[in-house]
Amino acid sequence: MTSDNDDAGRVFDGYARFYAPLAMVVLGLMFVPLFEDRLLSYDTAWGPVYQTHGSLWEIAGRGIRVGNGANPAMVAIALTLVVVALCVAGSFRPRSAGLPAGIAGTSVPLILMLVIKPGSGDLALELSPAGHVAIAIAAAAVVLATVHTAHYARWRRLSRAAA
Repeated sequence: MTSDNDDAGRVFDGYARFYAPLAMVVLGLMFVPLFEDRLLSYDTAWGPVYQTHGSLWEIAGRGIRVGNGANPAMVAIALTLVVVALCVAGSFRPRSAGLPAGIAGTSVPLILMLVIKPGSGDLALELSPAGHVAIAIAAAAVVLATVHTAHYARWRRLSRAAA
């Protein structure tokens, strides 16, 4: 509900409608395999042997670390949960540019992690269809949040000039 003097609410209702579905899709992508299975050996008595990577949670459970640093899958889980939390908060008509800027700022490292694949070492990991969808959804989140931030900044500048 908006009151008669709630110009910001009317302007930004449209963006808020996109953030809740975005949060649900991003949350769902945490539970599907983002990488294709890798053929390890074909000549075994039981047929081909594949290495499966599983979902982001399964990868994190294996505890693969980069050097002496953090587990990249745990970092990806943390960033994804931040994006989900910001999208849920964004579904309640944010009245500042900080929230959509935060969504864009945390989605970019997720895209980079999917492209660079830290912690995979010399393995030639290929993205699964869900991995490609994850990149597309993260890119859509960046575009949506950037447009929202720019629209808010322009609206704020024009409303200050009119006052």
